[in-house]
Amino acid sequence: MNAPTEPATLAQRLAEAGVETPDVDARLLLRHVSPPRLDEAIQRRIAREPLQLILGTAGFRYLELEVHPGVFIPRPETEVLAGEAVSRTPPGGIVVEPCTGTGAIAIAVATEARPSAVYATDISEVAVGVARRNAKRAAVSVEVVRGDLLEPLPTRLRGRLDVLVANPPYVTAEEFAELPPEVAHWDPRSALVAGATGHEISDRLILAAPAWLRPGGWLLLETSEHRAGSTAERAAGAGLEAVAIEKDLAGRERVVLARRPVHAPSPRRA
Repeated sequence: MNAPTEPATLAQRLAEAGVETPDVDARLLLRHVSPPRLDEAIQRRIAREPLQLILGTAGFRYLELEVHPGVFIPRPETEVLAGEAVSRTPPGGIVVEPCTGTGAIAIAVATEARPSAVYATDISEVAVGVARRNAKRAAVSVEVVRGDLLEPLPTRLRGRLDVLVANPPYVTAEEFAELPPEVAHWDPRSALVAGATGHEISDRLILAAPAWLRPGGWLLLETSEHRAGSTAERAAGAGLEAVAIEKDLAGRERVVLARRPVHAPSPRRA
């Protein structure tokens, strides 16, 4: 069967398959996929493979990032979190992004701000490789290291971070089962599921933040809209101040901001 070449016809086929944005996806497939590959690409999208994986890249702010099966695909709503990180990075600042995936946030900060150092971590070897390639593609310096959250970072960074920013796993196993096929079947489960409450990874970052941030340094976290309030309460309970919640591009409360007090004493090391 020949692939449809009219956007409306293709959009109708995608809509019938349950694709949420059939018009946009149809236009992008017709624009970016060569005719010999179009039939295959359309069938992949009808089977609910993410459009980004079919095209091989994902746009994120001013970047065009490589995406890869098994690595979390950056979403447009996370651009708000990246923007908060950019605006809070002072000239010469130090920024760390755990759970980096493709490196989207770290590379955006390195591209748009003027940090002296940007570090990114991920437990996935595949993700680390993709993030390193994306940093090279963007011609910026981001040190990407494999490991769990802050554990692989040099200890000399303790108490010196200007921004600690992350889009960590924040759904439960029950919520994972309700996600659309593009997410549940293609994004790695480890990048989505935090544990029984959805707070497990963000709690670890909140508790670690006072020891790693400089006085006045910022912790920035993405979470689900129904966890934003409780995440903010946890940040305040950990001794952070100026706690606030920002909305994503769809108007949902998703980004939690908190700052280490400027005049707080240095926390004891664990």
